[in-house]
Amino acid sequence: MKREGANNNIVPFPGSADRLVNEGLKKLKEGDKQKALQQFIEALMHNPDHEDASYGLLLAYADTGQLLEGKKWAEKMMQKASGDYFEVLQVYVSILAQLGEYDKVVTILEAVQAEDQFPARMAEQLFELLELSRHMAKTEIEQVDNKQEDGGNDIPPYVLEEWENRLRNGTSEQKLAALGEMRSLGPGEAMPIVEKLLADQHYSPLMQSFLLFLLKDWNVNKNVWVEKLDRKGEFSPAALRPIEESTSYIKSSQLLEETLGHKDPVLLKNAHHLLREILLYFYPFPPSVQIESLAAVLHFEAADQSGEKMDVSSLSIQYGIAENSFFQVREEYEKLKSKLSDI
Repeated sequence: MKREGANNNIVPFPGSADRLVNEGLKKLKEGDKQKALQQFIEALMHNPDHEDASYGLLLAYADTGQLLEGKKWAEKMMQKASGDYFEVLQVYVSILAQLGEYDKVVTILEAVQAEDQFPARMAEQLFELLELSRHMAKTEIEQVDNKQEDGGNDIPPYVLEEWENRLRNGTSEQKLAALGEMRSLGPGEAMPIVEKLLADQHYSPLMQSFLLFLLKDWNVNKNVWVEKLDRKGEFSPAALRPIEESTSYIKSSQLLEETLGHKDPVLLKNAHHLLREILLYFYPFPPSVQIESLAAVLHFEAADQSGEKMDVSSLSIQYGIAENSFFQVREEYEKLKSKLSDI
């Protein structure tokens, strides 16, 4: 990771990275995964070679479900030989399994096993993951062969039931793994499960967003009914815009750019991250708040997470809003904040 430039307003102080890493680990234990992620990122801005910060960021990526980012970061760490090799490897192969890359898990673990013994503290888990990945890789091959033979996509009922059970009641890792398995097979018989969960007002809003992305990946054109966060509507997943192309993102992003673009690029980047996070939570619906007030609240929140205190009166003037509008949206955001990464 490159050291941020002087314009990013990061002034390294002795021990800053250590302090931020300790705070990040504490936040991870407390379940505040998003705050932990920010602490590790900031620690690496102070010291790009800090191994504990790198490993903490990897854990935070995995815990917040940012699997592709976690995969890339783990590969970067292993390439640089940063941190404890086996600890990084353990998280890396776990992420690969959740992404459905079972062949890759088997190849890596078999190669490691041929050269080294797995450390005793993690041998059982790695062996179990190896066996599971061998089984899943073999199952995928058999499914492809069966489809080629009969031209169908028959999925045994017990598999469908298991997917629905994991998507409803599983851990975060189990839910994401189920999504990965479904993604590789296409809609077929899995479509009713997805439609049922999208129409369930009590199901996880974030998981509903991920299910819509799944339908979009499958290029499903038929309309599906979505009920979430007291909103409801019918959508064609293939026609849904990416979050970054939504009106809410474009308008909010422009306001943040105008206010922070030349003053504080780091704060702007953090505010953009918070914006994507809340839009992902509401997707495909826009947040039901005034865009200017939302941008001001995200500016305030990003500053607060960086330890910077903002004057609400001055902030309200910058975004052209009334102070009471800021406080109303701020109150709504505080209620949602702990749920934004909950799948």
